[in-house]
Amino acid sequence: MTSNKIQLLISLIICSFSFATAPVEAETSKIADRSDTTNSPNLIVQGKKLRVGIAGEPPAVMKSQSGQVSGMSVEYWQELAQALELDHELIYYSSIEESLAALAAGKLDLALGSISITSERIAKFDFTQSVVREPLTLLLPSSPPTLWSTIKPFLGWAFLSSLGGIFLCLFIVGNLLWFAERHHNSEQFPHSYVKGVKEGMWCALATFTTVGYGDRFPVTTLGRYIVGIWMILSLVVVTSLTAGIATTLAIAFSNQPSEQFNHPRDLKGARVSTVGKGSAQASWAKFYQARVSETEHLSEAIKLLANGQVDGVVGSRGGLEYYLHQNPQAPYQLANFNFGSQTYGIALPLNSPLTRQLNERLLQLNIQFRLHEIREDWLKSFDENKKNKSDE
Repeated sequence: MTSNKIQLLISLIICSFSFATAPVEAETSKIADRSDTTNSPNLIVQGKKLRVGIAGEPPAVMKSQSGQVSGMSVEYWQELAQALELDHELIYYSSIEESLAALAAGKLDLALGSISITSERIAKFDFTQSVVREPLTLLLPSSPPTLWSTIKPFLGWAFLSSLGGIFLCLFIVGNLLWFAERHHNSEQFPHSYVKGVKEGMWCALATFTTVGYGDRFPVTTLGRYIVGIWMILSLVVVTSLTAGIATTLAIAFSNQPSEQFNHPRDLKGARVSTVGKGSAQASWAKFYQARVSETEHLSEAIKLLANGQVDGVVGSRGGLEYYLHQNPQAPYQLANFNFGSQTYGIALPLNSPLTRQLNERLLQLNIQFRLHEIREDWLKSFDENKKNKSDE
């Protein structure tokens, strides 16, 4: 009887041990399966053609009259797709909002183009690492200089201080020449202080401008040393003090952006238009307390500017530079400052397994170098087109 109880007790212990280890083995099996999936980067998309939505403004996305889509974003994606061996089809959308709406509705597997990464969008979609980051600036109206805008730079500190510095140098050299020459060369440098210094300054000015009339010149050894040293110092004065005068002349006789905007803080209370609903452009403009009109396309934003409904257009510097390259006669210029930046990424459905694959590739240096190379090639083509148009 005692033996039967012992056997029963041993059986119960063995059964309990079996039940306890079963979940652990099952969980281990699940982890192993997950690990296998992770180690097969293309497993989730094998046999599936990805639907890739593309939308944005030039030069990120451009559509020709024949319907062919090109641009920097297209080349970025082609580089990534080739690296991951992803089969895909590009589906063009006329606006970022339409592209993201299709992604939210499950009609797309991912969306790319001029899609800025914002906190509102992150709540709805997955985003990859930054593909490109662009500084933001303003597109402003430019007009021929008025009389006041031409005169005003000459009343500025840069011009007046440069002019004053040159006069001070001439006055000092004129005094030294008069002091050295007044007793031995009184015909050219009279004993009278006012007349003598006046002639000394005239001699210094002729030397400074390298005109060299020859009607006034030193005859004493000290006087010649003074003029010789002044000749050498004139080179320094010409390159330093006259720089302020040259800058003033350039400003006075060139078309300048609106004087209303010289710093990001000048955006306060200003009317500006931005491209894309809920974009980083709008967020930065609101941060500086501007009154924002959001549009779907750059053409719409510029139309508001042309009609006087806004004071400027907020956009990425690269995109606005491209617009000016394509429209050299447009009466607009870029502000001379940047404010904030806009980060562009690839949008995917929440918890998409493709997000990790793309991020792993984007973080690889060779991919980063290649994307940078693509961007540089596009910027180089802008400069060449601009040069060719100016030559014509």
